[in-house]
Amino acid sequence: MNYEVHRITSLEQLEECEKFCIDHYQWADGEKPEAYGRMGLLEGYGLIISMTAVERNPLRTFTKENDPVYEDSAMEAFLSFSAGGSDQTYLNFEMNANGAMLSQFGTAKAREFISYDKEQKAICEAGIKEDSWSILLKIPMGLIVRFFGGGPLQSGDSFTCNFYKVCQTPGQEHYGSFAPIISEKPNFHLPEFFQRAVII
Repeated sequence: MNYEVHRITSLEQLEECEKFCIDHYQWADGEKPEAYGRMGLLEGYGLIISMTAVERNPLRTFTKENDPVYEDSAMEAFLSFSAGGSDQTYLNFEMNANGAMLSQFGTAKAREFISYDKEQKAICEAGIKEDSWSILLKIPMGLIVRFFGGGPLQSGDSFTCNFYKVCQTPGQEHYGSFAPIISEKPNFHLPEFFQRAVII
């Protein structure tokens, strides 16, 4: 089943977009925190993704851009606008509850950190509540076009994606994904298992 990406004209409308659940947990017998999100195409800007994890006191040691936030409690969004297959290119954004974000572009075997300019910079905003934390990821259309070519996304266009919740800390270790992954070892960098998303 495709994930439907609705066109929106304001950030408030993101709450009306289709919900995705990160509920495929494997590779560890630890916690399985509830995690979910929504994605929309903001007119005149680009893709907007909100993600929430129901988790108290998430591990959040890293504070700088491109720190290894996957070693904290993290939520991640991987998106590909290229042809399918295991060697396709994709963007990966990995974020902790401090709002620190690691962002890369490449393939499953080779990725580089993204160098940003002001107009094409992806932005992560984070918030923490007593029993949950959330992020708001803003991906400008210019960044997508820069790496994948073509024009701005339109109704009927499609791409593939997956979303993750991860923590590698002993006693709290967990690996959750939106689209299921077939792998003997923990590995989110498997674009062949990304889910198709369609702009409507």
